[in-house]
Amino acid sequence: METPVRKALDVVMRSHNDMPIVARTIEALRRQSMPFRLTVFDNASSDGTRAVLSDLAERVIHVPAGAYVPGRVLNEAMTLTESELVVFLNSDCVPQHPEWLESLVQGFKKDTTAAVFGRQIPRPDCHPLFARDTEATFGDGERQARWRHCFSMASSAIRRSAWRAVPFDETLAYSEDIDWSWRARSRGFDIGYVSEAVVEHSHNYTLKQFYRRHFGEGEAEVSIFDWSPWQRSFLRYSLLPYLRQVGEDWQYTLRQGAIAHALYALVLRTAQLSGRRAGFRKGLRSQRFCP
Repeated sequence: METPVRKALDVVMRSHNDMPIVARTIEALRRQSMPFRLTVFDNASSDGTRAVLSDLAERVIHVPAGAYVPGRVLNEAMTLTESELVVFLNSDCVPQHPEWLESLVQGFKKDTTAAVFGRQIPRPDCHPLFARDTEATFGDGERQARWRHCFSMASSAIRRSAWRAVPFDETLAYSEDIDWSWRARSRGFDIGYVSEAVVEHSHNYTLKQFYRRHFGEGEAEVSIFDWSPWQRSFLRYSLLPYLRQVGEDWQYTLRQGAIAHALYALVLRTAQLSGRRAGFRKGLRSQRFCP
């Protein structure tokens, strides 16, 4: 099968105050082995991000503060672009080799492949516990293959015909990529993982930020997946994952002799558990009162 690519591939970037990392992202894009057109949706950056992106982007679309809705921006991006395969790259994701773009494109080996996503590795300054999360989620793909579902829009490509069949949900504030790829799979499409397409991407969240992120993801999960009483129970949804993650955190940090990080794992995973559980419960309440 011939991979559906035009002479110039559309690359879409979402940005918000990502200096100075965005300068490295742009430099890495300049070195790519394939021609492309860059479209940027900038979410009210105030640190010079938009100016840096303007040097390479064919167009930069300003999203006013408070107006950013992930699914709406992604649908607009698909409408404005032309190529059959559209690549998405967050502005704080730094491609690690000139073949990053080509590697994503080569992931579309079957007509049923709706999307592919690439590998992410942590930055050198990434906190060990967040680095472990990144390595566990991505890596060689062996672990994620055992999960219910896994996808990340941060470094990815989607097929236009699949998007026409399954547009992005414009009501979600979090996990719009998980929702879209899960619905695509339910329609018979495949989602691929390309471990060769590597970007550097990680965050050192504060406890408040980590809680907020998992609150949002927990709330979104209610509407994305079907949940049996057992799957949504405190034991299955919260406590068992908490114990597993803390155990893996301890193994990871103690191998490095980082006892302080092992103790911090208790605090970090408590924020994660409580945030996700609170968001999940809010989602259940909202669903219960929906007509």
